[in-house]
Amino acid sequence: MRLMNEVKIDKIIRSKRKTIALIVSADAMVVVRAPFRTPLRYIEKLVFQKRFWVAKKKKQALRNGVPVNAKKFVDGEEFLYLGEKYKLKIENCEDVKLADYLYFPETYLSNGQTKMIEWYRQKALEKITERVNLYNQISGWKFKSISITCANKRWGSCSPNGMLNFSWRLIMAPIAAIDYVAVHELAHIPEKNHSSRFWNKVRAIFPDYKNQRKWLRENGSSLSI
Repeated sequence: MRLMNEVKIDKIIRSKRKTIALIVSADAMVVVRAPFRTPLRYIEKLVFQKRFWVAKKKKQALRNGVPVNAKKFVDGEEFLYLGEKYKLKIENCEDVKLADYLYFPETYLSNGQTKMIEWYRQKALEKITERVNLYNQISGWKFKSISITCANKRWGSCSPNGMLNFSWRLIMAPIAAIDYVAVHELAHIPEKNHSSRFWNKVRAIFPDYKNQRKWLRENGSSLSI
């Protein structure tokens, strides 16, 4: 948008907010959120004063690589929850809230991805625990504990002593896909490998497992922020 002594502002977002927020997104874009009447010269001056911080953050973002679906945390951006898309709405609220929109606090914007993942992890623990308990009652396969991980390549795992681990990214998938992973990991309690006996146990509890496994293989890369 603007170039001032090698400091480029990629986007300025004006709203009813009372303060200015300077953000370097995961894809190295410089975004400024400002009150409606803030003069452009004032914004440019502020960014110039923060030029060394901006350069450092852009370098970090470029070094880490740009995620395929990197979010910018702007109004109207879509986020997945249980297979449904919700539009983000930046508000003056205390925490992330899900209703007709996905409401996101302005105060979180400087650390948007981390805050959103924290919310996803909390919801994942609640929902996955609910589903594991349901299929535990049906199957009788007793597990020891449930934990939520940041795994990118595995949806879940089961330790030899029955500790179940699930990626927080599952909370973005439809409930049927979550159920498949829950049953899959529970089935590893009696069967430690992927033998025919293992898949027979999965099928007995969750007959639609092949379709959900296929869905995760085809759509898993979209379950990220």
